[in-house]
Amino acid sequence: DDQAANNYYEEDQRQVVSPNRSKPTCEVVAPSDLPGGYMFEAQLGSKKFLATVPNGGVTKGQKFLSTMKELDAIEIPVTMGGWNDGLCSCFSAGICHPLLLNGIFLPCIALGQIMTRTGLDWRARPANKLVSSLSCTNLAVFLFFWIAINCSAAFMFMVRWQRGQDLGADVYGPIVALNLLFLFHLQKLVKNTREAIRDKYQIPETQCIGCEDCLCSTFCMSCTICQMGRHTADFDTYNGTCCTRTGLPEQVELASTAIFEDSYRNMVDTV
Repeated sequence: DDQAANNYYEEDQRQVVSPNRSKPTCEVVAPSDLPGGYMFEAQLGSKKFLATVPNGGVTKGQKFLSTMKELDAIEIPVTMGGWNDGLCSCFSAGICHPLLLNGIFLPCIALGQIMTRTGLDWRARPANKLVSSLSCTNLAVFLFFWIAINCSAAFMFMVRWQRGQDLGADVYGPIVALNLLFLFHLQKLVKNTREAIRDKYQIPETQCIGCEDCLCSTFCMSCTICQMGRHTADFDTYNGTCCTRTGLPEQVELASTAIFEDSYRNMVDTV
């Protein structure tokens, strides 16, 4: 009966309308062990909806009655005034969590997802929804270009070595300089994104006042990206994803804040 695949599966073809509830309910089969209050995407026939785990949680394969919440945009609140957790709490969501894996192995992708869901363009500046929706794509292109250059350089080095040609500084110097330039640009994007998130959610610096963002992005880049990702998500309720524009289910968005929203109001859509 369990058709679980990425928290997406067919439900029992039975729909019940509870007289004490405004929303229809149906019987759901848990795809895995889940805590109470956890929400995930499910399907009844051709209808997709969000199922909510009851208090006390469920075990894999257990059937439970859930309301059928429509898959409209769901807003999640973001903590104001301080970070949700520490810079080194990278494993709080699990060692195989998509945010952690992207943050370590594909930092450009993780950063682009954070930019998109916080309303920043690819330069980490406040932008309208159309522009910010392309941030993850732009960072993915940046990563692809970086990988392509290094693969081409590696192939060139291999050919020269096989031919017995010299591999002096004049050969590998430019590719080293280019990689340093890429790393510097990525560090700057992480720094600017952290500054933008702190400004938007009124998070003060607590260490090394005036240069905390720069130091974190330079010496703890992956940890910094993961901290920003955890702060702008609710992984206790919604699962993280590796390959969506925001790193969250498509229907989940961040709740707007009254502070600094003027930065977004007068923008004209541009591509």
